[in-house]
Order: sequence, then C-alpha cells, then structure tokens
Amino acid sequence: MLQAPLLLLGQRTVSVGESGTLRLVHVSDAHYHPFATACEDVPRGAGPCTHRNTTQFLASVLHVERPDLVAFTGDVIDGDSSPPQLAMAQLYGVAGARPWAASLGNHDEESTLSRDEVLAYVTTLRGSLTEHGPVKGSPGNFYLDVVAAGAAAAGEAAMPAHVAAPDARRAVDGEKGAPELNASGRSEPSKEGEAAGGKLVVARLVFFDSRKDHVRQMISDAQLAWFVETVGSLPRVPTLAFYHIPLHEYEAAVAAGVPMSGE
Repeated sequence: MLQAPLLLLGQRTVSVGESGTLRLVHVSDAHYHPFATACEDVPRGAGPCTHRNTTQFLASVLHVERPDLVAFTGDVIDGDSSPPQLAMAQLYGVAGARPWAASLGNHDEESTLSRDEVLAYVTTLRGSLTEHGPVKGSPGNFYLDVVAAGAAAAGEAAMPAHVAAPDARRAVDGEKGAPELNASGRSEPSKEGEAAGGKLVVARLVFFDSRKDHVRQMISDAQLAWFVETVGSLPRVPTLAFYHIPLHEYEAAVAAGVPMSGE
C-alpha cells in the first residue's frame, strides 16, 4: 500500500494529509468464459460452479476491500471466451463505478479479436483508465499518475474526467487538463513532483503489455525504450509496475534461495 495524500478519478479520498492511502486490488488470469457451466479443478457434484462464481467472488472482494483502483494484468479472456466482448464486459464490469486499468496477457489475443481490437474495446468500458500505448504490436503499455489530493476534504468525491494524451498519460486526479507536449508527442520535462493542473504527483503506476512471444522476453526492447524515454520526461516519484509474465530475475532469485516477501 502506498502512503500519500491521494485523490483518485471518480472516487472518494481514502484520507487526506499525511495519513492518505492508495488501496489497490490486483486481478489476473481470470480466463473468463461467459457461458461456462463447470469450473476447472472443481469436482462435479461439489456444488454449483459456473462463470458466475468468478464474477461473484471478485465482486465480493471489491465490496470488502473497497479499493481506489482495480488493476487487471492480463488473461482476462482466452480462445474459449466467446463472445469476447461479452466476456470482457462482464469480467471488467465487476469493478462497477470504481476506476480500473488493464494491460493484456499472452492469452488475451486468442479470441476472434486481434490484440489491438481487444485493447481498443477495453478502453471503451465504464471506469476504464486504460490507454492504447505507442509501442507497435504491443498496445497495452501506458501509465497512470497518482497525485496529491490538495485541499480536498475527507469523503469528498472527485469529479470524473478522462484526460487522453498522445504519450499514453492519464492523470488520476479528477481534474481536466493534459500535459504540455512537444513536437514529438512527448510531455515536456517538469519540475520534480509537479503535475498537470498544479497538483503534486506522489507516485506512478506503469502497465506493461505481455504478448505471446514474451514467454522468452518478458518485456521487449521496444517496451523498455518506451519506458526509459517516458520516465526521462517525467518527475521522479515512486513507481509501481504491473505486468502479466514474471521476469526471469524472479526465477533466478527463487533458484538462488533469495528471501522474498509479499510486503
């Protein structure tokens, strides 16, 4: 959990001042099939188990946790998710009015839709902060800025606003206005911690695409170049990355017996 004064798009502030928090729920690998009548790895006769078990479980988690943002990181659908638009609408729809963002995994392109068509559809759904990124053939690379709440009172709701920009930036601050862009479509470097609209950027969430070929190279050279160029034009703040396929470094760390913690 990131500790900072935050105001999220369309959401109430968790708190303000020094005690502010950003609460996230992370969802991955749903492999959702809207007409499934049985669940994988659940013995028949153990009780009713259909596609509704997935959506009802996620809805209950969100009800209990009450996150400010839901992060989906791939394989929401696969080749058996038919029709894919219905599958995506139902699964992502569990977020309700909460803001959410999604990058794609290695199975999301197996339906009747291309990878670009899947990502394009995701951007149209209610509450989606997802952007179609600039990396060719790998559309799900973008970032969200988390900004300080400023003078917002505790419990005060932010006015919803979708701010699209060519560099795939979306400021999660409920305030209209896009960053200044130069001729190449990149945002001009700003002072450390400064945000569009004068609000303070306290953290950044970066979403990376994970295509089928990423089983060998989890993040491609083109994605890395995009990230380095983008970060170089932005104020330096704590940054959290979301991606579907774990990096090889995790496998190496496990093999070496390096202690790990989920904190």
